[in-house]
Amino acid sequence: MIKKYKVLFGVMLGLFILIFGVSCCVIGIADCNVEKNYFAGGANPYIAADTAMVSAHRAGSILAPENTMNAFELGIEEATAGGYTVDIWEFDLHITKDGELILLHDHTLDRTSDSEQVFGVSDARPEDYTLAELRRLNMGYDFERDGEYPFRDLSADEVTALGLRVCTLEEVLNYMADDEAQAAAPEEYGKFRYIKEIKNSGKLGERAADKLYATLRERGLLGDVVFGTFNQNVTDYVDENYPDMLRSSSICEVLDFWFAYLTNADLDKRGVGYCALQIPYSKTISFLGTKGLIEYAHKYNIAVQFWTINESDDVEYLQSIGADCIMSDDPDMCYDVLKG
Repeated sequence: MIKKYKVLFGVMLGLFILIFGVSCCVIGIADCNVEKNYFAGGANPYIAADTAMVSAHRAGSILAPENTMNAFELGIEEATAGGYTVDIWEFDLHITKDGELILLHDHTLDRTSDSEQVFGVSDARPEDYTLAELRRLNMGYDFERDGEYPFRDLSADEVTALGLRVCTLEEVLNYMADDEAQAAAPEEYGKFRYIKEIKNSGKLGERAADKLYATLRERGLLGDVVFGTFNQNVTDYVDENYPDMLRSSSICEVLDFWFAYLTNADLDKRGVGYCALQIPYSKTISFLGTKGLIEYAHKYNIAVQFWTINESDDVEYLQSIGADCIMSDDPDMCYDVLKG
């Protein structure tokens, strides 16, 4: 039954991507004529030399509560102890009522926290609360492992000690800059890299982009982060105001790239506004995951990153065709297949 639903979901996702992408290209939502030269003619550091890079999607949401310090701490502990090592940390950002960037995937807090109990409302949105108010939540409340919820019924002190409070971008970057975390960075690259997705749209998304750019520039991390968003207005805003912030493709641009690949278009003439293609992959939409497409991307110095890959045979396949990065909710499994 589970397999049946996975196939159905994959088919629906594939149809959505195809219809949405064609619509974008037809009505001109995707700007295919934005040209950037991110690396001044040099090599794209997000193109893997040999083995695909391991990316912890939502910081590894199968192994620990997603987008929490608990997940980052687990990853560093594992790497230090000789377990899995993350090359690229992927996480999501929302802006709060008082202008702080916090890690959260959904547009509401219900699925991952005890927000209904704490705030007394359903569908609470992070932009309606200050950081101090959001700190009251247990972000591991609904994390399930083997049919159990190990992070419920905790005291306030235990929630804090276990790294289950809402965390900010600043806190994550401070932790990852610590000597212990730096010592756990992948040997091949000598440092961690990041994929950061802004979930807000409209003016909130623009404010979030302002904050993200300022933070990365101040810390000297502009070259270590690939920014992404599903919101075209935020993409356009970043392209106009922060052309030196590395950007991934939108869904529209993925489909446009696929059409360009099929027609062998000269992308040097058309221009490309991103340094990495981020492609959803499953067996039901396998047309987006081919060796030829990856080689075509590499010809134009574009990295190819696939999401969200939680089956070992899919990891093996994507590695075999030359994927640069594989985002997985289970970085332990992904690492074991690729490098274990």
